[in-house]
Amino acid sequence: MPDINPLLQHWDLPPYSAVRTEHLVPAIDKIISDNHQAIADIIASQSAFATWDDLVLAVDETDARLDEAMGIIETLSMIKHDGNAWEIASGMCRDAATQYKTEKWSNQALFQAYQRLAQSPAAANFDESRKAVLNKILRRFRFSGIDLPLDQRQQLARLNRDISALEDLFLTHLEEASAAWSKRIDDIAQLNGLSQVTTDRLALNAQQAGHAGWLITLDQDTYNQVMAYAEDRSLREEYFVAFNTRASDQGPHAGQFDNGPVLESLLAQRHRKARLLGYENFAQLSLAKRMADSTAQVSGFLRRQVALKTPSFEEDAQALEVFAAGQGIAEVQPWDHEFLAEKLRQQYLDTPLTNLRDYFPLEGTLRRICLFSERLLGVRIVEQTEFSRWHDSVRLLEVSEHGQVIGYIYLDPFHRKEAPDYPWTATPRNRRVDAEGRLTLPIAVIHANFTEVVADQPCLLTHLDLRVLFHEFGHCLHHVLTRSPHYTLSGISQLGRDTAEFSGQLFERWCFSREFLRWLAAHYRTGERLSEAQIDKALTSIQTHSSWQTARLLMAGLFDFQLHRSQGDGRSVRQIFEDVQREIPHLKLSSYSRLANSFDYMVTGYGASVYAYNWSDVLAAEAFKRFERDWVFNAQTGKAFREAVFSPGDSRSLLSSLEAFLGRPLAEDLFPVAVDS
Repeated sequence: MPDINPLLQHWDLPPYSAVRTEHLVPAIDKIISDNHQAIADIIASQSAFATWDDLVLAVDETDARLDEAMGIIETLSMIKHDGNAWEIASGMCRDAATQYKTEKWSNQALFQAYQRLAQSPAAANFDESRKAVLNKILRRFRFSGIDLPLDQRQQLARLNRDISALEDLFLTHLEEASAAWSKRIDDIAQLNGLSQVTTDRLALNAQQAGHAGWLITLDQDTYNQVMAYAEDRSLREEYFVAFNTRASDQGPHAGQFDNGPVLESLLAQRHRKARLLGYENFAQLSLAKRMADSTAQVSGFLRRQVALKTPSFEEDAQALEVFAAGQGIAEVQPWDHEFLAEKLRQQYLDTPLTNLRDYFPLEGTLRRICLFSERLLGVRIVEQTEFSRWHDSVRLLEVSEHGQVIGYIYLDPFHRKEAPDYPWTATPRNRRVDAEGRLTLPIAVIHANFTEVVADQPCLLTHLDLRVLFHEFGHCLHHVLTRSPHYTLSGISQLGRDTAEFSGQLFERWCFSREFLRWLAAHYRTGERLSEAQIDKALTSIQTHSSWQTARLLMAGLFDFQLHRSQGDGRSVRQIFEDVQREIPHLKLSSYSRLANSFDYMVTGYGASVYAYNWSDVLAAEAFKRFERDWVFNAQTGKAFREAVFSPGDSRSLLSSLEAFLGRPLAEDLFPVAVDS
């Protein structure tokens, strides 16, 4: 009888709706068993003379089979399942896959086969992309401790298990802390200032919880709305305290889900791992896969950015103090910043622009971003309606060129309680060409985390939502439009963070282009367009008093990097946070704030890498100068960009790709070379 487990069948598009809990463990066990046998056969055949097809491409196929099955499981874990059977089964699959990969990267015979190939006469004639593949694979083996004595390899394996467990515990504590707090509102007057869309959602929260009125919960979108628009200052303060003390020793659930000890242990274990691998600290280890030369260069870059931005920080702080006095607020508190800044922004808007989101309906915006991408990058994007999906709201975009499909982009637009409370792009499948020349097409997924609409209301995007959509769409295009045939080079998840974030940061730039917004914006009811004068006012408003967002990002980058660079110098997490805060004093965070305890970036792949957002944004600004010079819709410029940056995959550095696109060297003062003292 044939095996009907959908995870074990060949598929062009993932069979999301066909997968059941009972399919998970048998499929992953079978794939891992097959992979073990395949690896053993590959080693035996390559013991004397290693070849590209029978080693690199053959192992790539085993990796891809497991990664793609796990990608389906991880995506399906973002939706609600009855009981906890799915959670148990998916956890078993995750553990089995992790164990298999640990064993694979510790396989001395496999490592030696790659070494033989890299040192062979044939490899001397490989093109740069094949050489890049081999370099990445050999580096991965070394990061897995392949060169260490047995006892140290065992120690590294224990450290990796501990690090993974601590990261999971950190996220679990954060989820539990966020779920533990809510606030019932019985008087709508307490919600004055919030939009109808927001109050309708809070009413739905209350209804789902079984009571009347409104219910405020600790999610990112509600936090943004309350901090910016709630007139009730005491409500803002209460919510600010609850949100900024999550999973800590402070606030309404002090000590219950405290991530403080978890983070201290995690940092210590990461530091031990780095030292075991021959690095001074975890920050230095993380840079081995980045474009920065040293930890001193990154720290110097961040502090230079702070120095460049400080005049605008101080100007905004002074203006806000003056404005606050006129509003009857004698001393500006952290829960007043966004509220007062939004009041100031509204002064730049005429009445028709008070509801700017009315001009960015998700439906129309998605159509236009597809049309824009088609024109700029020379592709065709068509939405498909018949496909297997994990939720009714999921969309599928088919990307083609010259009549041939070249990749797929899924859009999962709305936040659900089972999914992380932030937007991100997943890459369930990388582009690759096997030894027989068969092409496997890339797949990317946007998890947009927009707030789901109530009843039949359209989904309208704020300017921040617009930036999120463009940021994630940029990632997807980067992933889908590569022409690299190599599994190890074609996926954006395999890029260094400072490279991977570049495309998202670049595509956000169009959201601040007057000419582009005039083409993009259309009222969801009337189709009315915005004039240049209105857009100028809107952009002025959006960019007014935006320094807090810039300062928070710089502080986050500095804090994360210093935590991982200075581990062991005697300072606690709290002391490092206070030291970093003194470098950006106008933020004036409260003494009870515990940013580190809910700073999920540090446990979701961005440890010692949060600075990548600042770093890649500087590069994005350089790249966008050519688009501004040539015209933001210029197809020839788009084609040149695609060829220079997207097509090569990870076969060359982003800096080299950008210099090819710009036709000039990057300015030396963007990232001054520095040496660790």
